[in-house]
Amino acid sequence: MFTVHLNKRAQKDLLDLPKNDARRIRTTLNELAQETEPWLLVKKLQGHEEVPLYSCRVGHYRIILTIDHGHLIIFVITIEHRRSAYRNI
Repeated sequence: MFTVHLNKRAQKDLLDLPKNDARRIRTTLNELAQETEPWLLVKKLQGHEEVPLYSCRVGHYRIILTIDHGHLIIFVITIEHRRSAYRNI
């Protein structure tokens, strides 16, 4: 079982979302944390080989995250609308 940590930006992003979307994202993150191999349920992003980044799709939003296999931590970097999620990473 993994632990989910949100950085300050991701926390702010989550608070700024509509309540229904925020609830769906929290549910998805909790489901990822319950998985034994959560990296199989997310898309690995290209160009980030030293610290692999993953994208999780929830409706019109994308959760950009990393997964630490050794410490069983899912670290959420940002939560953004799909049109702008990949511009700043």
